[in-house]
Amino acid sequence: MEYRCGRTGFNVIRLLSRSAVALVIAPTVLLTMLSSAERGCPKGCRCEGKMVYCESQKLQEIPSSISAGCLGLSLRYNSLQKLKYNQFKGLNQLTWLYLDHNHISNIDENAFNGIRRL
Repeated sequence: MEYRCGRTGFNVIRLLSRSAVALVIAPTVLLTMLSSAERGCPKGCRCEGKMVYCESQKLQEIPSSISAGCLGLSLRYNSLQKLKYNQFKGLNQLTWLYLDHNHISNIDENAFNGIRRL
């Protein structure tokens, strides 16, 4: 590849240097996004491996950012009042779920759709 010192040559060098910066930054950003998506630990919760503990958070809704690979979920000591249709959609790997010490008075008959191993 031949570089010239004219205006076009500088434009090529400037374009290549921008591409190099993008090539360095893009993977770093993607890895950061992937690692937080893999963890799927909602704010205020504690995650240990594939177990998520969202206890005593005064939650009125179940966090939506729980990883699909979650095996255990504790929502004890919150303010949950109802479990909606497909409430646990995407969490089909759950083997245990703690909902005690909430104020649940309404459970949709399809709240647990897709959870086969609970």
